[in-house]
Amino acid sequence: MYRTALSTALPRRSVAATRSRALHATPTAYKSVTETVKETASTVNKKLGQTLAKSIEKGEVATEKAEEVAGTAKAKADETSEAAKQKANQASSGAREAKEDFKKNVK
Repeated sequence: MYRTALSTALPRRSVAATRSRALHATPTAYKSVTETVKETASTVNKKLGQTLAKSIEKGEVATEKAEEVAGTAKAKADETSEAAKQKANQASSGAREAKEDFKKNVK
């Protein structure tokens, strides 16, 4: 009698809902340790590769700038050298003229 009273007092849906229980598993539970290690190693490898690529690019840019500066410095050095040669030639010719003038005046 007690059974019949409970079964008629409780609707069937609530009884079924309390009895069934859904199981939920996370995706990490499906992965093995080996798969997790492989995935982590792959991620680290990609990050390292990206970092190295950025470093190489920065090195290339620095090399280009250094070559540009060196080229500019060489051009300035060449200009200065040429100007010094011209001044030396002018001084030499001035000295020759002074020597010739002195010889003419002494005679």
